[in-house]
Amino acid sequence: MRITNGMIQSGTMNALYSNMNSLDDLFYQMSTLKKIQRPSDDPIVAARSLKLTIDVTEINQYEKNVEEAMSWMEITDGAIMNISDILKEVKTRVNYAATGTLSQEDKDKVLTDILQLSEQIKDELNTSYAGRYIFSGYKTDEPVYLDKDTTYETDIVTSAAITISDEIELTADLTLTDDITVKEPGMTVQGATITLDGVPYNTGDVIPAGTVIPAGTTLEQGTVLPANTTLPAGTTLPAGTTLPKGTANPKVVGNVETHDINYEIGAGVTIAVNENEMGKIMVEDYEKFLQDLIGAIADDDSEAISALIEDLDGIMSSVGVRLADVGSREMRLEYTLNRTAAEKVTFTELLSNTEDADIEEVYVQFNAQMMVYQSALQASSQILMNTLADYI
Repeated sequence: MRITNGMIQSGTMNALYSNMNSLDDLFYQMSTLKKIQRPSDDPIVAARSLKLTIDVTEINQYEKNVEEAMSWMEITDGAIMNISDILKEVKTRVNYAATGTLSQEDKDKVLTDILQLSEQIKDELNTSYAGRYIFSGYKTDEPVYLDKDTTYETDIVTSAAITISDEIELTADLTLTDDITVKEPGMTVQGATITLDGVPYNTGDVIPAGTVIPAGTTLEQGTVLPANTTLPAGTTLPAGTTLPKGTANPKVVGNVETHDINYEIGAGVTIAVNENEMGKIMVEDYEKFLQDLIGAIADDDSEAISALIEDLDGIMSSVGVRLADVGSREMRLEYTLNRTAAEKVTFTELLSNTEDADIEEVYVQFNAQMMVYQSALQASSQILMNTLADYI
């Protein structure tokens, strides 16, 4: 077979291009510290790298979720702990008020302290995390207790009994779904005559404290409900009603028990971060205890006050259960965070071993390939220098 100069030149150039491609691949690995430029360079490495990249991304997200869940739980734990401490202070004062040696004036002072502590409980129940109320179920934009006077544009049906913190005037007729007791004087009758315990009350009359108004009674528009009046569950508050600051939020109370906020902390693993029971315990049980205590102190009934200590113990026990539940979830999150951190290290290392180039090995290969390329250049220069005159 006749070998021409053109064939020699073509073969020489192909060899040079091949050497240059090898140099280019090694240079890419040195400059990017990655083994491949494109999936076609090594499909197996590319597929494994993609899978591990997804795994690392998921672990990073799980780690963020766990950290955020822990922050939520820590704030919840702190709020419940504060409530527990406040209840201990309340119990101390109730025990003091139950002693028969105190004057009515002294008991009233004790009640004032308890009411102030109860206001702090409301503040704790309105604790928020990143602008979201932690005890309000899914309605994280709604506080458990109203933080300002609030007027409702539509009818609101209460899902649980709520006690108003200040007097309100009805903007429309209101029919009671259960008996209520007037805790303080000041309920002014409007409209038709109301007969209670055989006593008729006409328009403008004030119903005295301690009076029981039976279920089914319709309180007409303009009736003034005094502070500490408890509206039973199922009561329809007419549109235009303004509930005062410090009153339990009817949009939240009784509507959060089954509403969990779940964080995904692993593949198919979720954990509820919100505490749904505290609202029921404090708004329903504690407020009932508080209203009973107000009545017992007003009646100067030491035995009734003593009997309420058992109710308070039950409330404190329920709060303790919720505190333990939150603590157990916090512990679970701590273990999950440790595991997630370990998995992150492992998968990141696997990803690095899969797609990262060994710079020392690549440097040696690059120098060796550079020597081959320079040798090829030198040999090519000798071959391509030949002309027809060299054969004469």
